[in-house]
Amino acid sequence: MRPLTTTTFLEEEPMALPIFAPMSQRTPPKKPLDHFMPMYPPKDDTSNIYEFSPEELVDKALKTLQNAGIELIEWSSLLHRRMNVPVIIKNFSYLVPDDKLDAASKLLADGEGLPRSQPPPLLIRTGGDFYKKARMYRVTRYTSLALAQHLILYPASFASYAHSDLSPAPRMTSLTEPLCHTVLVPSRPAVYASILRTMKLYPRFDPVRITLQSDLSQLIDYDLYGLDCGYVDIDDDELCEELEVDRRVEDAMCLVEEWRRADALRDQEGWVGDALFKVVSGLWSVEDLPWSRPRGS
Repeated sequence: MRPLTTTTFLEEEPMALPIFAPMSQRTPPKKPLDHFMPMYPPKDDTSNIYEFSPEELVDKALKTLQNAGIELIEWSSLLHRRMNVPVIIKNFSYLVPDDKLDAASKLLADGEGLPRSQPPPLLIRTGGDFYKKARMYRVTRYTSLALAQHLILYPASFASYAHSDLSPAPRMTSLTEPLCHTVLVPSRPAVYASILRTMKLYPRFDPVRITLQSDLSQLIDYDLYGLDCGYVDIDDDELCEELEVDRRVEDAMCLVEEWRRADALRDQEGWVGDALFKVVSGLWSVEDLPWSRPRGS
């Protein structure tokens, strides 16, 4: 038995038994409710690709996309980890140009042999467009919601970054000798502006907006305020004084004001900088940020 590493799951997929095995011993069929089902029937046996770790499969796939001239923009958990939010990296999410999304999907499915997953209905209901717009390619043998990991591609229009917002940076990876070394990364002000603009496109209680509210709160706490512990109870005067919360908030307000003056937020609409400033200063909560009316209302 090979030793366990930090990337090895303790739970294993059950081994299928012969059809003539007693009913009590047969492996129950996977249910679409708690497993990622393949969107298309596999063309060939893809089990051999899982001799590689998820990180290695993602690395090979990203290199293939870059060799084909497809730009990759770091997004979601990977981007938040880069900005000091201590999130667990389960999935590997990237934005690609809208007009290259189909070509990228074909390369991953046909070239790399990665099976495309269909999200269970529960995830679509609770995650909305984060799953409806996603092209999910499984990089683990596991298909269960708890254990499956994916390389996920999204259309770049979902985040609405301008090319001037992006610059190449070393890719977030634990591999010592990766094939894909750099990806495009949005600037800090562009990340916040993108979140605010996207939140405004959705109704107040839409799952996308609710997810982005949480993302924004974490980014402000860990990135702008620089709090290693994240959320701080503002009624705890002793802790706030120890952590210099007032000074941290003032510094963050000054930084947002600098971004506004430098037009780093690309605030042509005239509300993004003001809204971010109000949230950072504590005048607004993230729930107060603009939202859209539900369709048909």
